[in-house]
Amino acid sequence: MAKVKSIVIDLWNPNSFTVELQQALTAESQLIFDYHSEVRRLMDEHRNSSPHQSLNSNGFNADYLWFQEHTLTPILAKTRIRAWHYTRLLNHEVKAMCRRLVLSSLEFLQERLHALVAMEVLSQEEADVVLEESPFRSQGDIRSGKLWTVTVPLHSGDERVSPLLGSWGGESAYFGLSDESLAAKLNSLGVPRILEIEVALSDDLNAFKASGTVLKAWAKKLGISTVPSGCDLAITNCLSTAKLMRAHTEGESTFDAVANTYPGGVGELIT
Repeated sequence: MAKVKSIVIDLWNPNSFTVELQQALTAESQLIFDYHSEVRRLMDEHRNSSPHQSLNSNGFNADYLWFQEHTLTPILAKTRIRAWHYTRLLNHEVKAMCRRLVLSSLEFLQERLHALVAMEVLSQEEADVVLEESPFRSQGDIRSGKLWTVTVPLHSGDERVSPLLGSWGGESAYFGLSDESLAAKLNSLGVPRILEIEVALSDDLNAFKASGTVLKAWAKKLGISTVPSGCDLAITNCLSTAKLMRAHTEGESTFDAVANTYPGGVGELIT
């Protein structure tokens, strides 16, 4: 029997949603429309008040939250999505990620640094400094065991991701690095890459976080002026079934097209 290909959705694109997800959203379209219309009305009321008054509560909030928690989240927990990871990698590191994705850790950073020393790209002394001053030393409990992604594609020039594209190793290597010359050296290693990753939403809280983007995307489809801005998503327990779909490298046409014209229709859907 032929293996059934899993459906991978974009949280910001209602046209990609599964039939089950579309049916659930369609059934509650009036609630979604009313909630987001009220969000806009209350915000306008707040901004135009003089002096500024506190933002009033949304009367549709309880029903909206119940639908988000009890209907959408269970559906999304069974769903696979396309997420986006921004990094700066050497060619051999891209090939390694195609074979196997790895969660962040001090040990993995040490492994990557060891490879650079073997290639004579960094000296052992430089590698030791990066490892010693890594945020993993003081923040390992909150940084380790994750592969961070975003649920809506961002352009390479976006200030939220440009530092990650600008320095090899990401925050685990450059954040807090005291040696400016070494920091500049990390900036010269590798090439900026935008990675498309297929991942499940089965990790704790991921499905609920993702539901916010889905609801905004559906509200936009209904004619509400809103932006499905997405959220940060940490791949953790479901890493074993996650996979790299495509790597966009600086210099390729699709690299600059991400979040503009790639994927198709993205510009209209996320602005």
